[in-house]
Amino acid sequence: MTGVAALFVLLRLLAVAHYDWHTAFALLHTLDFEDAPAIFLGTFMANEVVSSVLLVAILPFTVFAKLTGRAHPEERAQWVGSALLSVVLVSLIVAHVRTFHSWGLLIGIAVLAVLIPLVQRGRSHPRVGKAVEFVLQRSRLLAATAALACAAAVSTPWVPLERIETTTEGTRDYYVFDVSPGFLKVLTEDEHAFHIFRDDEVRSRTELTEH
Repeated sequence: MTGVAALFVLLRLLAVAHYDWHTAFALLHTLDFEDAPAIFLGTFMANEVVSSVLLVAILPFTVFAKLTGRAHPEERAQWVGSALLSVVLVSLIVAHVRTFHSWGLLIGIAVLAVLIPLVQRGRSHPRVGKAVEFVLQRSRLLAATAALACAAAVSTPWVPLERIETTTEGTRDYYVFDVSPGFLKVLTEDEHAFHIFRDDEVRSRTELTEH
């Protein structure tokens, strides 16, 4: 998983930098690879579409894990872990719907609630069963592949968007990547151009909730 985490961070750097080598290199110095969990969560929470898709996509894997755990009592620990993940997912879904009024997310979950029992039945089907088992046995690989594809495609940064007034650029919207003593390292919202401002150049900063 360490290799997957490193690839995830690298792909996020390139995607956020719009695949500009120099910008990606500049952003690299604002983080380290131990930030991978924060980058993943930031990627998940910063983009409404990405979070909606991931919530709907993660749900079937969680339910399948619970069903597998019930079928094999010796895998009780795995079942408990899946149950806890389900609680977290429900909390995330409630927060997502309350914040974004994403009723489409609930529709997607309702559709899955109908499809999952059908897929579970397909495991015992003489023709479809092998294909279903093939997918389930490779669920971790599929999840890792989907995460890397998301990292490479989503250009929304994992950090807050702020409206910053400076003495040199006026008032513009920036993604704030690093606040170090004396300096502010940011990325412009539109072109994703990297800038470093001195503290004395910054007049005001206001975090924007929607980005």
